[in-house]
Amino acid sequence: MQNSDVSDVSRGVLVFAFNTEKVDYVAIADQSSRLIQHNLGLPVTIVTDLDSNPTFAYDHIIRLTPDAGQVNYRGAINNQTIAWRNFGRYLAYELSPYDETVLLDTDYLVLDRSINTLFETEFDYQLMHHNQSTSGNDNDVMGNTSLPFVWATVVLFRKRERSRMLFDLVGRIQRNYRYYRALYNITTDRFRNDYAFAIANNILNGYCLNESESIPWTMLSIYHEIESIEPVGSLLKINHTLSSDGTYPTTSILPRQGLHILDKDYLLTDSFKQFVETMCE
Repeated sequence: MQNSDVSDVSRGVLVFAFNTEKVDYVAIADQSSRLIQHNLGLPVTIVTDLDSNPTFAYDHIIRLTPDAGQVNYRGAINNQTIAWRNFGRYLAYELSPYDETVLLDTDYLVLDRSINTLFETEFDYQLMHHNQSTSGNDNDVMGNTSLPFVWATVVLFRKRERSRMLFDLVGRIQRNYRYYRALYNITTDRFRNDYAFAIANNILNGYCLNESESIPWTMLSIYHEIESIEPVGSLLKINHTLSSDGTYPTTSILPRQGLHILDKDYLLTDSFKQFVETMCE
C-alpha cells in the first residue's frame, strides 16, 4: 500500500550524465535540471563520472567509474557519429536516494508540472510507451517481427519489490544482450535501455503486451536540428535549421509540454541557456 502520509515519503529526480569526447552531457544536465526544479519543485540527483564538474545545486552527486568498453554510437541528426554512455541505468533503483523517483534523460526538457500529477496515482513503476515526433506517430518496434519498445527517457518508480525486479531484469538483459537480442528478434546490435525496459516489462507481465504501467500521455520528440525555442504564451515556437531537402518545416508551433530533444548541439548553445533562463523567470 502507498504510504498515506506524503510528508514521510521522499521524492526526487535522478539523471545520469556521462561526458563523451564530443558531448558535454553534464552541462546539458545542469540546464535541464533548472527546468526540473522550476516546474516540478523536486530535488535532483546526478549520477556522473569521477572527473565531471556539475554546476547545478544538485541534491546529491553520485560518481561512478564508467566501463571504458561500455560506449554506444549512433548517427546524429546531422549525420555525425555520436558516442554516448547508456549502460548502467539499471542501477537507478539502488542509487536513488528517494522513495519515489523520476528517472529522466538529460535531453528531456520538463516544461510543465504534469509529471507531478502521476504521484497522485497508484503504481509501482510507470514507463513511457508512446512517442510522437513533429512528423507524426512513430512505429516504435525493436524489429520487423519484434515487440514495441518503451522509451526509457522518462521512468517513474517507487521503492517496491516489483520495481526492484524490473531494474534487476534490465541489468540482466544488459549483461546478456546478445541472448535477448536473438530471443526478441531485435534488429540492431546496439544495446538500448528502451529495449531493455520493454523486455523487462514484458517478462514481468507474463510475456504479454501490457500497458497498465504506462505513463498516460504520448511523449513528444524533436528529431530535427534546432536553432532556437521561444515561448509564446502557452505555446512554444521551435525554429529549425533550414532543411535543404524540404523534409521538415522551418518552424513548429507546439503546446507547452515536456520535450525530448535529440539535437545535442542545440542543448549546448547559448540560445538554449537563454531559453532556460526565460522559462525559469
